Amino acid sequence: MKKYLLVLALSCAYTALVAQPNNTNISNGNLFDGEPYLAINPTNNQNLVTAWMGMKLTNGQFKIAIKTRASFDGGTTWSAVNSLPHLGTGYGSADPTMAFDRNGLLYVAYIDYKQNPDSGGIYVARSADGGLNWDAPSLAFDMYDIADKRPIDRPWLVVDKSTTANAGTLYITTKPAPWIAPPNRAYYKVSTDSGQTWTAINYVDGTGFLTGNAIAAPMAAPVTTANGKLCIIYPSYVQSQNVLPAFYLAKSDNQGQNFAYNTVYTSLPATLDDNLKKGYLLIAHPTDANKMVFITPAGQAGDSDINAHNSTNEGQSWSAAVRVNDDALSNGKAQDMVWAAYNEQGKIAAVWRDRRNAAPNGFWNVGYDFYYAVSDDNGQTFSANQKMSSEFISFDSIVAESGNDFLSAVYSGDTLYTVWGDTRTGRLNVWFAKTIASTNTTVDINILNESKGHFQMYPNPAQNQLHIIFNKEIKTKQLQVFNAHGQLVHTHHSPQEQHSIDISRWSSGIYFLKVDEEVERFVVN
Repeated sequence: MKKYLLVLALSCAYTALVAQPNNTNISNGNLFDGEPYLAINPTNNQNLVTAWMGMKLTNGQFKIAIKTRASFDGGTTWSAVNSLPHLGTGYGSADPTMAFDRNGLLYVAYIDYKQNPDSGGIYVARSADGGLNWDAPSLAFDMYDIADKRPIDRPWLVVDKSTTANAGTLYITTKPAPWIAPPNRAYYKVSTDSGQTWTAINYVDGTGFLTGNAIAAPMAAPVTTANGKLCIIYPSYVQSQNVLPAFYLAKSDNQGQNFAYNTVYTSLPATLDDNLKKGYLLIAHPTDANKMVFITPAGQAGDSDINAHNSTNEGQSWSAAVRVNDDALSNGKAQDMVWAAYNEQGKIAAVWRDRRNAAPNGFWNVGYDFYYAVSDDNGQTFSANQKMSSEFISFDSIVAESGNDFLSAVYSGDTLYTVWGDTRTGRLNVWFAKTIASTNTTVDINILNESKGHFQMYPNPAQNQLHIIFNKEIKTKQLQVFNAHGQLVHTHHSPQEQHSIDISRWSSGIYFLKVDEEVERFVVN
């Protein structure tokens, strides 16, 4: 009976909803963790994978590496941290971006490079097991594809999930390295063999819709649509094309061989603090190719707000700006670092960093929270804003540095999954929230596989084998597995550092793995 009560209490701890926002430190790094990316498997909406930039000791030097973790139960438990390799001596990594294809194959792209002498590029790796393991990365962009521009900054990777002839096609957009002075342009490449080989580098902009000479870092935001088209939004300022700065949409139905162009919007330039993270995003409806939304920080009201522009005709025309944040207009409180995602039904969730609860205005010495809002009419209107962060985060100057420019989110059913970097621990860590959007409740997921550091297990859910990795410092290791009724179904004494359990004949259901006094939950399918 005591065992049963212990198991029942642990089970309830995993499934209870809490009234206040709950955030989980998913990276737990001691130095620096930033700029996370989150992906969800279209074949299994409980399979989440996050990637981020984390400091790692490599050959006696601390270098940024790309780290990943995978979950198979909607973010309740996570795999051990996996680090993607450096591809050259002295290289550091940056800017992870991920995408699943429609069959559940996962891709990650990231920068791996060094300066002086400049070398490296953008590499792509693949995972066939939901983000637990990665194959050998292959080169997509080289630092010298355009020798004087170093075209490897801020890659965005998208995969065509349609059922058209373009299904499975990979696209990556980039821009020149941050130390390259303008004039600059945005670039792209295409792969039709799972990222093993790529087309020659090409420009996103075209005649009559050029980026111009005034923009130092023209980031291109790509997406693929339900009918197999590639759409890319990028900035421009060429007065002979338009007297105002503009964002243009480039659209291709033949894997980037040709583009048609449309104007998304033009506006008078707004003066904003350069430290604000002003990245923008284009998202496409999962089943209706006519619907898209472009979301961006904008300062036309005197401070930085989150604005959305929507299209219902494949990007041929766009709405006026819809203000997403609902604090007082022109109050001096800045919103930035925005992301957005459609769910399977076509609802949109937008998430961002928000300073409405801070006493001072502006950027410096201003604390912040994280908020979200939902739209069920393709971005024409948004719900009342809700706070996701569980505490107000005091300002830290590291938020002005590179490596904290983006957060990320995915939206499935009524559940919003979000990852971001903040400094509540006194260092920059990556935090995770699982939010029921309609009720503004977050699922309590405080217990992670590495919460005590004794062991990690994967996959979860499992079918044939459950693998356990133990902390080398554990002296006594007694492993026990209980079923949902509290019955002991497996035991093993003093296993090796890695241990596997054959569960191929076990009944489907919830089980609990106990090592000494630590208990973790897993599911057998």
